[in-house]
Amino acid sequence: MMMRYGIMIFNALRWKIWIGQQEYETMEGMKFEIRIQDDYYVAFLGKDDEWFVTIEEDVCFVLRTLEVYKVRIVSDDLILEGYVPF
Repeated sequence: MMMRYGIMIFNALRWKIWIGQQEYETMEGMKFEIRIQDDYYVAFLGKDDEWFVTIEEDVCFVLRTLEVYKVRIVSDDLILEGYVPF
């Protein structure tokens, strides 16, 4: 399993992951690692009224739509833009 580094940004109605020039979809429940200060933490993407991530199964924070988040994700978990399985 190869880890890929990229950024996660808000695009219209949902979050997208960009690795190089390629855009990937996100979905609720998606697992990735998010960078906070100098460390990466395992996170799960969620949505109720707002988009949020859950870290270490008990810490949640709301994602700010104007923020750019550094992420890393296993290559096999990436979903090409336009290929959402539902």
